[in-house]
Amino acid sequence: MNILFVLGTKAQFIKTIPMINYAITSKYSVTVVDLKQHPEKTISLISKINGEFTYLQFMENKKDIGTYLGLLKWTLQILFKIIFKKEKIFNNNLAIVHGDTLSTLLGAFLIRRNKGKLVLLEAGLGFPGIFKHFPESFIRLYVAKFSHYLIANGEDQINQLKTWGVKGNIIEISNNTIYDSLDLVGLEQIENKKEVVISIHRTENINNKENMKLLLNVISNIDDIYHVSWYLHIPTKNKLKSYDLINSNKLKNVDLFDLVPYDKFLNKLYNSKFVITDGDGVVEECYILGIPTLVWRYEHLDSNHLFGDESSLLLSEFNLEKSLDFFKNYKKIKTNRKIQNSSPSKEALDKLIESI
Repeated sequence: MNILFVLGTKAQFIKTIPMINYAITSKYSVTVVDLKQHPEKTISLISKINGEFTYLQFMENKKDIGTYLGLLKWTLQILFKIIFKKEKIFNNNLAIVHGDTLSTLLGAFLIRRNKGKLVLLEAGLGFPGIFKHFPESFIRLYVAKFSHYLIANGEDQINQLKTWGVKGNIIEISNNTIYDSLDLVGLEQIENKKEVVISIHRTENINNKENMKLLLNVISNIDDIYHVSWYLHIPTKNKLKSYDLINSNKLKNVDLFDLVPYDKFLNKLYNSKFVITDGDGVVEECYILGIPTLVWRYEHLDSNHLFGDESSLLLSEFNLEKSLDFFKNYKKIKTNRKIQNSSPSKEALDKLIESI
């Protein structure tokens, strides 16, 4: 059996590589189709794939796409290629996409266009409406509707898929595959560091100047005893420049960095006193690691299951007083790292094959 993985972003590679490795170990013929939305960031991740597999570059670009114009150009190029060139390798084979990015949507179109069996990993995330959290919400709904198999974890995701009335086969697994991804990284504890990590990239934040100004105001209230590092996605950096905020006096005690390789960034999270982020992946990683995290969002429909009594996460609701209280009391919500005795990636692939 040939199993294909159609991926394009850093997060997609992070969350699917354990499943790819298990498929290779299980003697399936594995093909990774790279849409190359984040080619610079995924080079080091691809090296974590163990064993023999086929690697196909669907696009030729070598630079990460970080502007809306670049994203539009890349999308149109992929659509043109999908429409006018047949890819027989997909015909009647399982082909897996992940999440809710443009790479997910384009990958789904590529698979269905070429008569593959579309599998959506991490299906059924929260849905506030098509035009809220656009385009993520639209992609979640559209891809789920056209998937043959939908892999989801947790009651919230299963119920969301049922609410949509999806026709594909819903496969429930115990946990997110990010648990396996963390096991691929060698985490090293560094004592006596007072580092704070910031990572912001969601469109509903960076496209809202008032949200970003409020964020900078919150950041400026972090005590000077901490070393604050903000790892900037390309769109975030561009927006800070366009808003004339990147040289703001409120960032005078903040070091601004470009993104770093996943292993290094995860170790930064692991050794942080606390984290400020709006990214689903980082939220999940901090939840598992037990790192106190201020989630820079108004709601958490995407990850309701992560917020509870045993969680190290606090929703900011864009509230200054709530954020300042977090800075004073973050130690109270720190938890131990959450360990799983079984592999969600193995569980997902085994159940997928059983359901065929």
